[in-house]
This record gives sequence, structure tokens and C-alpha cells, in this order.
Amino acid sequence: MTRREAALILGVRESAVLQKIKEAHRRVMVANHPDAGGSHYLASKINEAKDVLLGKTKGANSAF
Repeated sequence: MTRREAALILGVRESAVLQKIKEAHRRVMVANHPDAGGSHYLASKINEAKDVLLGKTKGANSAF
């Protein structure tokens, strides 16, 4: 996943600060959490988007 894709998923700019990324992640995750009827796939992509924007990924072409 690219930084652009991650930013689009979370609804923030690619250059967003830590606090904005965390707020956006929480907002999107609450709406799509598997325990609330959301999809496991979408939840994993939302988490991946947060990790990409925070620089916590091992590679850009991760399968998950």
C-alpha cells in the first residue's frame, strides 16, 4: 500500500501529523470494526493504512 492509498483510506493528507492520523484511524475503525458488524478485511486495511502513514511497515507490497 502506498502513502497515497493509506491517506485516502483514512481520509487525511499524506503529510498529516501523528494526532490527525490517530484520530482518523479511530473514526474509520469505529465505523468498520468487525465486532460491530464490519469486515475483517476492511479492518486490516485500515490498520495497514495507519501503519504506512506512521512508518511502521516492513514493506510497501505487504499482502496484509
